[in-house]
Amino acid sequence: MKYKYSTVFPPSYTKKFIRRPMVEIEIFGHKSKLKQLALIDSGADYSLFNFDIAELVGIDLKNAKQDKVTGITGHGEIFFTDIEIKIEHLDNKIRIPAGFIKSPHVSVLLGQEAFFDLNRIKFERDHNTFEINPVGK
Repeated sequence: MKYKYSTVFPPSYTKKFIRRPMVEIEIFGHKSKLKQLALIDSGADYSLFNFDIAELVGIDLKNAKQDKVTGITGHGEIFFTDIEIKIEHLDNKIRIPAGFIKSPHVSVLLGQEAFFDLNRIKFERDHNTFEINPVGK
């Protein structure tokens, strides 16, 4: 499926609008589901979600594997568990490992581990499009 890059407000220092490969996803939990915009991030080792999302949809993190993480915004504690998501315009839910972090700088990032393994991702920034196509596994 082909998607258009999203245009986001510029940082104050450049005054230029930024284009990002973002797609709407549904996140499924025990209590509910939630639609969120997700950044397709080829530089992220794994998918990251804001901690508040787990609470909103009912993803239990009590038994999640905990670890420390360092990123561009500093250090934090991360909680890993498997979750189900559905990508806009694609038919099937997929199960991916995801890290949940308490950070105002992280909303939803879809990273390399599992997400890129389950999908062929093709970035065509010069055409203002990207593609997500499930691969048979």
